Parts: sequence; structure tokens; C-alpha cells
Amino acid sequence: MKLNKTLSKVLIVISLFVGSCSQGLEDDYLNPNGLTAPSIEGFYAETQQSLGTFRYTYSEMTSAFLTLGPMLGTGGYSNDGVTNTFSWGYDPFENSFSRLRSFAEIERLYQALSEGEKTNYKVYKMTADVMKAYIFYQLTDIFNSIPYFDALKGKSDHFFPKYDKQRDIYHDILTNLKSTSGELSTFTLGSSVPESAFSIHDIMFKGDLTKWRVFINSLRLRLAIHLTNVEPELAKSTIMEVLTENVYAKDRASSILFTELQQELAPEKILIFKAIDEQKLYLLAPENMIKVMRKPGQSDDPRIKVIFQPDKYGGYSGIRTEGPYNQSYRDSIDTRVMSRTFPSYYNRTTFEQNYTMPYQIITSPEMHLILAEAAVRWPDLGLNASDEYVAAIKQSIDFYYEINAMNTRNYPSRIAGAQPAKPAQSQIDAFAEVKRNEFVAAAEQEKKGLIYDQKYVHFNILKPYELWTETRRLYKELGNRVMKKPSNRRFMERRPYPVSESTNNHDNFADVVNENNYTSPVWLTGR
Repeated sequence: MKLNKTLSKVLIVISLFVGSCSQGLEDDYLNPNGLTAPSIEGFYAETQQSLGTFRYTYSEMTSAFLTLGPMLGTGGYSNDGVTNTFSWGYDPFENSFSRLRSFAEIERLYQALSEGEKTNYKVYKMTADVMKAYIFYQLTDIFNSIPYFDALKGKSDHFFPKYDKQRDIYHDILTNLKSTSGELSTFTLGSSVPESAFSIHDIMFKGDLTKWRVFINSLRLRLAIHLTNVEPELAKSTIMEVLTENVYAKDRASSILFTELQQELAPEKILIFKAIDEQKLYLLAPENMIKVMRKPGQSDDPRIKVIFQPDKYGGYSGIRTEGPYNQSYRDSIDTRVMSRTFPSYYNRTTFEQNYTMPYQIITSPEMHLILAEAAVRWPDLGLNASDEYVAAIKQSIDFYYEINAMNTRNYPSRIAGAQPAKPAQSQIDAFAEVKRNEFVAAAEQEKKGLIYDQKYVHFNILKPYELWTETRRLYKELGNRVMKKPSNRRFMERRPYPVSESTNNHDNFADVVNENNYTSPVWLTGR
């Protein structure tokens, strides 16, 4: 392809958030000879496999360990007496909009079809919009206002989209998800060639429309609980609607997971496993999580043995959160012989070395914890808060023992204690009843704190962005009850926009420049 030199300079300057605007210019000015014609099916399959859509990239996970880990108290960070400076190496703004380009291409190709052809591709369009919403809600949770309604329209020469408020984005996403779930409830795939091939291109769910509804409605529950500070009535009504439909992730079988298709390449590819391997110094067990899982008068949480592995003394210990910093914590790590580590280390058999480990997109324990909180906030929903709370704990225990047992690799420094036998069901049930009694006896605010603690354990290092949103949201009500970080770590409310935005979309950027920092709260926190 031959590119006009003047045009090439223009393409370099145009911002990535335009999402396909450079591609639009290419269509106008490039000679497409030799290119394969793009298809909806091709772009659709690509969106599901693309790194960052449903599983973290290496760069994203590494940044999460270094940026969100110490702030959320999920990794091996201790108060060393030095207050941190804000920093965030990974850029989710440009990376997300880069991924969204494929969705823009699907939309462009779909709109160019005849009405008859649109019928054949409707299922691609509906489900692609769900995946697009999944990326956009995470983006607005990180940045607050973002280009949304006018974004991804570069091919219609709309190069400078305005920034939309998080409230409007959430409203639009929830409206669209509700509509799509309703349509899919009565939708039947036809016999056309595109529809017949849908199960092939739908890598996630193999064309199972019920599973798509489970994903959609579980996502609606997640977004609804985010709104408790700012629009509690919308939060409640959305939860009621999902409960009426009664289709969401209720158990392990209906949890939404993604398993890496090329597991043999996992160590070399830019995936979570490589990030964990390279960040060993930051994956010591945090003292605050150990405290949640090991309470006086209660037996140990069964998950402690599969989320962490034994220290060199055979016990489960956490790095001190407060007090004098002890360099021996870091000096004690021997990455060749992890059995010599003290305190405990995140379980390598469950996490770092487990290339069969499924990525948690939305799991049933999270859904039950959301419903437990909804029951506490709105007793008239007819939910039993303690039942939901106990279901979350038991299913999370099952989940982590399951993925720990998946790993059959004999990797270097594997220790026998890192793959324990699952406790008898009677032991799990007894533990869960102790947790139920603790929950029932707690006051309303403490119930919310206990629910947060369970998200802290279940999400751990695997779902940093969701845990961050939950921490920001509940801080308004519970304050330091939800802060697990060392006291010298400052808390980030949001991520600033990339520097390029002030140049490439200058006029619209002026509307958000005052919140372009680490400390301005996002709308959903209600602060």
C-alpha cells in the first residue's frame, strides 16, 4: 500500500480514541490492492480472542500489581515509611479504544447490509454490542467521563468526539443490556449461512444464547450495585428486573470464564502468567487478607491453602501491613526454592504456574455477594442476605479448589503443600455456618463490610479493577473499614487521561481538564 507522505503525518497525530478514524482515512487514501476483504465474522471472532477484552494483557496485569496492588492491599506491600507518588505505567485509555476498533468495523459493515442481510447478522450485532459495553463500562470506571456516544466514528469523518458523563454512559449501557436480554429471550437462530456459522465464530459461548443472557444479566447486576451511592432506585429496579428474569450466574456451571486456548504458549505470550512470574517480589500474602481468612474463634477459611501456599515453617503468614519495614521479607524470597519463603506466597499452583486457570469474567460468588448486599439495602426484594452470603463463600471455596486441582504441571520449586486435598463437605458446611452466624449478628453497616471482605478474598490479585471500584464505592459509607492498604500508600480515585488527548482533541478535552488528575472522584462514588 502506498501512503501519501502528508497524510502519514496526519495519521500519526490523530488520537487512538477516535477508534478507526485512521482506518477511515486509509479507506479514503490508500490503495487497498492485495488486502483481504474484511468480514463481520472475522472481526467478531477477533474481538473475543483479543488480549485485554476478556483477559488481562501482560502490561495491564503488571501495572495492576505495581499500581493497584499496594493501594488495595492485595499484594506483598508493607509500610516502609515513605509516602508514594502517584504513577500508572499502563494506558488503559488508548489500549481500550484500540481494541474497540474491531467493534466499530462490525457496526460499519452491519449498517452497510441490506435489511434482509441484517436479519442474518443480527445475533452478531447484538452480542458484539454487549462486549463493547463490557469494555466501555470498565473504561468509564477508570476515567469517569470518556468519549462514548460519538466515539468510534472516524469513518464518518467524526474525528473529535465529545466526552460523555459517566451517568449517561451507565444509563445507556443498562438500557441496551436490558433490551438485548429481552430480545435474546425469544430469539431463534435461523438457517442462513451467517447464523449457521455463529457457533463457530462465537468462541466464548459456542452460540449458546442462554449463556449470553447469563453474561448480560450478571453484568447488569454488577453495574447496578455500582450505583448505590448515586442512583439507588435505578440500582434496585435493575436488580429486581434481573431477579424476575432469573437468568444470571448462580453457580460454577453458569459462571463466565475464559480459558486460554494456547496454554503451551502462556509463559512466552504477554499474559497474566508472565506478569505474575516477573512480579514475585510483590506477591507475598498480605497481612490484612490473612486476617480476614483467619479470625479468632473461627476455623481457618479453607481457601487459605489454595490462595496461598505454606511458608518455610509450614504455616500461613502475611507480610506486615504497618510497623517498621522489614527488608528480610524481600530477602527471604528464593524464586528457585519457594518453600524457603517467609511470609507465605500466593499459591503458585493455583496462579502463576497454572496455565489452565480460567480468567474470571463474572463468577457466581460475586453475584451472590451482590445479592447479599442488595438484600441488606432493600429487604423488600425478598432475598435472604445470609443465604446469599453463605452461597458466595461456599462457591468461592469450590472454585479455588477446582482451579488449584487443574494444575498437573511439575514445575520447578513446586511444593506438595501448594496442592492440598479439598476439605470434606461437612467441614466446609460447618465453616460456612460460622460465617453465617457472624453475618447475622452484625449491624447493617458491618454486614456491608463483611461482604466487602469476601470480595477482597475472592477477587484477590485476579480482579483488581473490580475490587478498586468496590473500594471507591463503599468508602463513602464505610470509610477505612474497606481500606486494606498500608497507611503510607495514597489512594487513587481515577486515572488521568493520556497526554495526547490535550493535543488531539483539544476543544473537547477542555470540558474534562479539571478532573484530569489522580484525586478527583468518579461519579459513581457519590463523593
